[in-house]
Amino acid sequence: MKRLTCLLVAAGLAFACSKDSMSVDPDAIDGRELAAVRSALDSALKDDSSYQILRVFVFAYVDRASRLPTGGGDTMRLVGVQLDIHATKADTPVVAQLSAVLGWRGYSAATRTVDSVMFVVGTGVTPPVSDTLRQRFSPDTAGIGTGFVIHQAPDSSVHAWLARAGALHITASSYGSGTSTSGAGLTITSSRGTVSGDYHVTAKLVPDSSSTVSAAAAFGGGIRGLQIRITGTL
Repeated sequence: MKRLTCLLVAAGLAFACSKDSMSVDPDAIDGRELAAVRSALDSALKDDSSYQILRVFVFAYVDRASRLPTGGGDTMRLVGVQLDIHATKADTPVVAQLSAVLGWRGYSAATRTVDSVMFVVGTGVTPPVSDTLRQRFSPDTAGIGTGFVIHQAPDSSVHAWLARAGALHITASSYGSGTSTSGAGLTITSSRGTVSGDYHVTAKLVPDSSSTVSAAAAFGGGIRGLQIRITGTL
């Protein structure tokens, strides 16, 4: 886990100057909305080790998300992210394959907050991915994932619920050729495309489990996807 964290930090620095330029895109995320989502995640999950590992790529470089109507005039934003690492640090292989879905709804431009954020993550990148969601998660454990449901109040205070049950399914994914950049001995290739599947999660309040919430989404028709592949030697 420590080797993976160090590699991701180094790769993040190498990748920081290589993000795609933002062209006109109907799925582009407004910068203030994206900042609200990241603020909710950072506040709610600041003590979670899995989040600290994944945030380097799963959140920091997402700038497009699909819109899914949820009824009553509401819309959920969803994006799939897949991280594929085959690298070496100090002569030791560092291999990790993760699939994640980030979603949110209820952004308020007035308060610059977002009502609800959902994040689920599991292992594996080649469909079909079928992971059971649990309270504890390790990138080294196949078939097990985790998830969070976060509520942010208008005053920016947050509450988080951690998965106790649920599932993440990735049934298909397709990406373009991608753009590569190299630095610090690593090559990072980012590709945009689509991800199909679904998730459902039942979660309990952190830290006292005093309340339970559920969240679910189905995206069999495909949502915006981002694939990041890291190779090389650090």
